[in-house]
Amino acid sequence: MRYIEHIIEPDRLLLSWQAREGQDRGRHIVAELLRRGDDADLVYLGETADYEAAVAKGFKGEYPGLPGGQNHDGVLPVFSRRLPPRYRKDYGKFLEAIRLRPDAVVSDFALLGYAGGRLPSDDFCLIHPFDGAAPPFEFLLLVAGYRYYRQDVPYDKIQSRIPARFELEPDNPHDPDAVRVVFPDVSDATAGYVCRGLLPQFRKWLLAGLAVQATVERKNGPDEQPSVYLFVEVREGGTSLCPSGEAATAAR
Repeated sequence: MRYIEHIIEPDRLLLSWQAREGQDRGRHIVAELLRRGDDADLVYLGETADYEAAVAKGFKGEYPGLPGGQNHDGVLPVFSRRLPPRYRKDYGKFLEAIRLRPDAVVSDFALLGYAGGRLPSDDFCLIHPFDGAAPPFEFLLLVAGYRYYRQDVPYDKIQSRIPARFELEPDNPHDPDAVRVVFPDVSDATAGYVCRGLLPQFRKWLLAGLAVQATVERKNGPDEQPSVYLFVEVREGGTSLCPSGEAATAAR
């Protein structure tokens, strides 16, 4: 098992929401958690297009128990309920599942970012944006939207440790900032995308020529909604953009 060896303690986390039904189930950033000492504050992003798009798809405008239209102080205990208690005997297995060592020293705030804090009872998750993170560092990345592309990239062909390639996609009709994921050992077709919350930093890494290496770490989920996770490593020194400036690839 590979482990995240360089933990980045974030100053903020992004709160995303996803519609449960409909053809477009893309995630939308609706709020951010700002670190304040050993706690955090919640700030809704009500003036953004992403927030408005979420409302149009059914977002109620608030996280349960934290009314919309206002900011909230001291919310880390609320969001920490999305993590298993540290006293549980299987807590080490939880850390290993997100590729942290069982003895890793990490805050609850950072854990929410690395684990995502997903619950089957709602449509929220948290995203570590890696703002200004200096390499080297590693993280697990869910390939967003894979289930829409599995006809071109068969699930049974995606094997552990095969490499992934990242490409800028300026002609994407939905988001010119999109970064697509390709498994060259399987197909040159799109297998999914980098999630929206990570796009700003991901684009910076690729455009700066950092080595962004990724391989399949695990896959799971029901047949109707399979999930593919990558182990991503960001290092100094990598491949440069192609002459057109329109694509960047992860080091093989």
